[in-house]
Amino acid sequence: MKTHSLQSKLFSAYLGMACLILFSFAVFFYIFTSNQLKESQLSAMTTLNSTFQTQTDSAIRNLDTVSVNINYSSISKTILNQTFDLNISDKMLSDMSNLFISLSGTELKADQVNLYDFSGYVLQSGLSTMVKKTDASQNEWIETAKNSHGKKVVTAPYSTCVYTKSNRYPQWFISLYRSFTNQYGRGVGVIETAKQCKSIFKSIISYEKKNRGNAASVYVFNESGDLIYPYDITEDKADNISRYYSLTDSDQDIITVQSPITDQKEYVSRLNSAYTGYTYLTIQPESVILAPAYKMLKILLAVVAAFLAAAVIVSYRLSRSVVKPVKHLKHIIQRMELDTLGQEKVTSYPVSVNELEELYQAFQLMSDNLKDSMTQLNEAKDQEMKARSMALQSQINPHFYYNSLSSIMVLAENGDTDTVEKMCRNLSRIMRYITNTAETTVTLREELDYVQKYLYCMKVRYQSSLNYSIDVDESLLDQPVPKLIIQPIVENAIKYGSDCEPPWTITISSTINQNSWQIDVTDTGPGFTEKAKKKINSDIMNVIRNPGMPALKINGLGTVNVFLRWKLFCKDDIIFRYGNTADGHGIVSIGRYFQTYAEE
Repeated sequence: MKTHSLQSKLFSAYLGMACLILFSFAVFFYIFTSNQLKESQLSAMTTLNSTFQTQTDSAIRNLDTVSVNINYSSISKTILNQTFDLNISDKMLSDMSNLFISLSGTELKADQVNLYDFSGYVLQSGLSTMVKKTDASQNEWIETAKNSHGKKVVTAPYSTCVYTKSNRYPQWFISLYRSFTNQYGRGVGVIETAKQCKSIFKSIISYEKKNRGNAASVYVFNESGDLIYPYDITEDKADNISRYYSLTDSDQDIITVQSPITDQKEYVSRLNSAYTGYTYLTIQPESVILAPAYKMLKILLAVVAAFLAAAVIVSYRLSRSVVKPVKHLKHIIQRMELDTLGQEKVTSYPVSVNELEELYQAFQLMSDNLKDSMTQLNEAKDQEMKARSMALQSQINPHFYYNSLSSIMVLAENGDTDTVEKMCRNLSRIMRYITNTAETTVTLREELDYVQKYLYCMKVRYQSSLNYSIDVDESLLDQPVPKLIIQPIVENAIKYGSDCEPPWTITISSTINQNSWQIDVTDTGPGFTEKAKKKINSDIMNVIRNPGMPALKINGLGTVNVFLRWKLFCKDDIIFRYGNTADGHGIVSIGRYFQTYAEE
């Protein structure tokens, strides 16, 4: 499993929580706002459809009212003769025009009123006032109205230049046709009331101008599937809009569709007019409806980004405030050594979290307790080493006593009282040196002075058979060494170096190198046998594997005893060698490396 740092985990947790809250709020806000906008826009579209229908129906109804009033006007029937011949005089044309204007009212419910007979003439009043032959393009509508038995017939929008002063700028009209009957109720002609499309669809046009760019698309279809509005567009656009005609058969007032033109999601408000048969479709793309939400969402995302940036900073500082003290504590632990336990006070570091402060206090308490324990352990270890050294030293004493007493006995038997006196004096000094257990460490000078007295005693014993020399560099005489560290080596040199024909010579010399110093004790005897070296090596390995004092025995302790005591004293700086010289004589060396070199 891949591990992560505590700071990265805390940072991720804090930042993740902030992101979750901010994005949850953003999603909730967007969904809530979108639903509110959709409901508001659809309600507005339904209201718009109702407004468009009311205004358009009112305009068509006005045309219908004018046609009905003309049809039932007795004055019109009086002016015209019974044969309903529209080839009338100028006075009759003026009277009929005034009549139509009065019936249209002051608001001019119809821009143009045309009265057709079945003999091919039309009486026009309004934008154009005259009597002329009927245009063949009107025959279809005249025939339809004639066969409608008095019901209104509403045309689709059409453009014409007939009612304009200039033939270059046609205008769009919608006409309402109705059959005209005489006083006997027989159909003798057709009434056409016409009005400009810009007046009929005034509310729609005004809405589109007012909301240019964001206005909903308004389409009006009649029962035949003809596009009534918009009316002044090209055939290609009309064909595209006609794809929406299928929605007129829906039984739902609000429809969600995929635009057949743009392939975008759109909302459609649908309304049918029972009077005109028109179906009003108000269509708005979802992108337009939700445009305020998108704009607000961008602002919200900017705010969220700002909050996230702040969350990153806050999360980083929070995680760092927790992790930094932990890292500080880690560095303290890494720097800590046995010699520096308890010296660095971690409780002085500022911590802002109670749990971390408790951790610091617990660590400080542990460090102090560990320091006390180590102090006690070191003291106990020093006492143990001192006790072991004194115990090893005490093992040497009987050994030397035995040899010294043997020498005095021989001198006394020979009657050499002066030598016995001098021998006893040296022995007394030697005994005082040995029995002074207050100090287990002496200088090399003191140790060599003791060895010299010891060798004198041995010289007295062996006379001319034993010779000795001590040549140690003056700079080494102040080096500290364990008491009785050289004497056992000299004693063994005399013991095993005399295993040949005399004279025997014991030499004590020193060597100083750049990194170490050592004392060499050399004899002129036959040297170490292979068996003896294996035995000594085995005893030393046993001592290393099983630290402690060797078994208490008067003889045979020299080499192992010296190694064990010198090892306790020098630790890793020890130099201890034994073997034979190039001439085959025995040599034992003790020394130590200088501390700086040992550390390297």
